[in-house]
Amino acid sequence: MVKTKRFKTACLLFVLLQSLALFGQRISVSGTEFRTDEGRIWLNGTNTPWDNWNDFGGSFDYDWWEGEFEELRDLHINCTRVWITCDGSNGGIEINNEGYVSGVSSLFWSHVDQLMEIAESHEVYVMIALISFDHTKPGNTNASKWINMYNSEDNRQSFVEHYAKPFVERYKDNPYFFAIDVGNELEWVWENHGVASANVMDLISRVADAVKANSDVLVCQGWGAGIKYNTSSRGGSGNYLANVNVDFYNVHYYDWQNEWFGNPFDRSPAYYNMTDKPCIVGEASANGSAGYSPQECYQKAFENGWQGLMVWTSNGVDGNGDKENSQPGTDWIYDQYPDLVDGVGAAVETHINLDFRLFQNYPNPFNPSTEIEYDVKIPCQINLAVYNLNGQIVRELVDSYQAPGAYAVHLNMQNNPSGVYVYQISMGDFQETRKMVKME
Repeated sequence: MVKTKRFKTACLLFVLLQSLALFGQRISVSGTEFRTDEGRIWLNGTNTPWDNWNDFGGSFDYDWWEGEFEELRDLHINCTRVWITCDGSNGGIEINNEGYVSGVSSLFWSHVDQLMEIAESHEVYVMIALISFDHTKPGNTNASKWINMYNSEDNRQSFVEHYAKPFVERYKDNPYFFAIDVGNELEWVWENHGVASANVMDLISRVADAVKANSDVLVCQGWGAGIKYNTSSRGGSGNYLANVNVDFYNVHYYDWQNEWFGNPFDRSPAYYNMTDKPCIVGEASANGSAGYSPQECYQKAFENGWQGLMVWTSNGVDGNGDKENSQPGTDWIYDQYPDLVDGVGAAVETHINLDFRLFQNYPNPFNPSTEIEYDVKIPCQINLAVYNLNGQIVRELVDSYQAPGAYAVHLNMQNNPSGVYVYQISMGDFQETRKMVKME
């Protein structure tokens, strides 16, 4: 009987340890992918920014957050992004008129303690945004304090020493605290609020260095202007994070950006020359974007090589939908690749043929000209042609043997009627086709 009990206890301990190994794994970076110790993970995510504005150190409702995380787990959403302070007006972060940060309130710590416990109990990873552009927004009663914080090197370091560093040290042992997003869309602080961009970038760099020096937590910076500040190509202004110690790129996309940068649901990170780190779409409408349904957004993000999509929002705080609207997308990822959602996945080939890639033409719709881009990975015979909807060839653009590289073809359809066309690239038996629209 004693041996039997010991055997049962040992079995139970083994099961518990296996469970912890499976679900208690910290997310790390491997090349351009995220991994746990058990395998690859894809961020099947959302944003749950707040219940009530400035929850933490303010109006935190434990029951609401508990229920929200339970629903996230039930929907196979494996991570969420939380603004831990929305505009700094509630006193959670202690900052004086000169912009010096001296610490945070005990109530703030109490509320964040509860959030982290909830995240761990429901096995949902959290990305924490430490600050937002809203802190310096005109009309915020404390805006001048936060502007003063940015405008002084000593004050920027006080933000690190008395807020960012204690934050990661307090929660670094919780494996479900997987990332710090230094600040929500901080480019608006210099674009709209008059702070020098160098001061904002210095704060981002200081926070990133402190996170890396004091924990294994990942760190990123989410830009609201899509890829503008992540690349010097495709309309970008340069990779502002090239010399900042971030672990992955976090771009936000809404349809107003399409005019300048295209959209990530038609493009790969490689198209934007973002090839040295994992890349996620950290915000996009839960209702769908760029003419795609929520399911198509998750599917296309995955197939184009983005390592996660975290739509805005889970709880419908504005007109961009909620977790029920995005459910067809998060369900699709889980139904197709459950191991990648649970963090035990292997590498997945997401394209029928990886020897070439065909991108969506840009602009689209167009009149009269557009550009078609494609990548060739091995030397091969390439055919690229445009067809009408009756299957008749309209224009043969390429029919030649091509070396590996990135190619672009300018197409002028000045003399063709408006309507829907398709263009197709072929290499041997492999083909890829996309639609385009010429407008009057």
